[in-house]
Amino acid sequence: MSLQIRIPPVLRPSVGGARQVEVAGATLREALDDLFAQFPAVQPQIVDGEGQINRFVNVYVDNEDVRLGQGLDTPVADGGTIIVLPAMAGGSVFPPNVCRGGGDILGAIGGTPLVELPHLRPEGGARVWAKLEMLNPSGSIKDRVALSLIEAAEAEGRLTPGSGQVVMEPTSGNTGIALAMICAVRGYRFRAVMPESATTERVQQISMYGAEIVFSPGELGSNGGVALARELAAADPSVYMPFQYANPENPGAHYRTTGPEILEALDGKVDAFVAGLGTGGTLMGVGRALREANPDVQIVAAEPLQGESVMGLRSLEDGYTPEILDVTQLDRKLLVTNTESVLTMRQALRREGIWIGVSCGAALSVALRVAGEMAPDQNVVTVFADGGARYASAGLFEERDGEDLEELMEDRLWW
Repeated sequence: MSLQIRIPPVLRPSVGGARQVEVAGATLREALDDLFAQFPAVQPQIVDGEGQINRFVNVYVDNEDVRLGQGLDTPVADGGTIIVLPAMAGGSVFPPNVCRGGGDILGAIGGTPLVELPHLRPEGGARVWAKLEMLNPSGSIKDRVALSLIEAAEAEGRLTPGSGQVVMEPTSGNTGIALAMICAVRGYRFRAVMPESATTERVQQISMYGAEIVFSPGELGSNGGVALARELAAADPSVYMPFQYANPENPGAHYRTTGPEILEALDGKVDAFVAGLGTGGTLMGVGRALREANPDVQIVAAEPLQGESVMGLRSLEDGYTPEILDVTQLDRKLLVTNTESVLTMRQALRREGIWIGVSCGAALSVALRVAGEMAPDQNVVTVFADGGARYASAGLFEERDGEDLEELMEDRLWW
């Protein structure tokens, strides 16, 4: 009995790069045993030591999830197709964004859509895609990172769920909101150290989760928040600070989830990836995953002009460089101004119908620039880290006669 097993990009290195593998068997178990006999390296990536399907792997027979039926004993008809997919939702046992069997809100993290932006595609250039990370539970890509930071600390014994321990982190908003949500669910107290120049919406959302906020001087931007948080953590050893800027779980979250999700959505065909230069976690983690599938992929950082810390991205000329950021892993770093970011953000809203944040406008601006330099059969992917609702009070979405965007954006941190 001849069957086909479709192999996703993240598993192809273990099967010699094949997209499909022909196997024999009357049941899923027999088919997988034949696969493992041909390619032993793939076995531990699909099943555990007891031969059961790994918790983070989805398996479908004729497009139906076997875990909701007969599992490994599922019969497979001659000529049938088996699909093996690593879970895309940050450890979800079920398909992305489905929380079953009493799963809480944290099981909905990840598995966000990847959409094409055909109305903004440069004429004659590559196709442009964006991952809608504002659809994570707390509204940003940082849900992935925050969950990994907390789960790693719990696994190491540094945090105990329900203990009421204090978790503290420097943040310009999104990471703080994500940690505030996760700490509320896990039973910790959260303290955010953030610049007083953060937008009202981000301050309010952190507070609504019951978190405490310690403000750092707004004119020092996110670098000032980092310095103050380090001082406070050194003075109180009882506080746990995961410190996303140096914690390998930051890029690790994107290596394990965001990168594989992008590869799966585009069947491994990603020619360039663009993200804003913040902590560096997205660029490092996604970049590593994409390079394992395609060594020729371009990893491109959108970097603000020196001194424009209000963008919320990070110019490496402005001081502190995150420990997790290895600039040698970047193929390009392209400068983007506040004005370019806002104008592109408005284009996304008015031409693609997607309400994004300011840093997303920066990343998209650079992605469009890169796509214009590439061939029509190539793909450029970026991430929309958050949505525009967090910036609604800033007055940036509607064009005004005689507006000066640089002046309007002064003294405010945008991401």
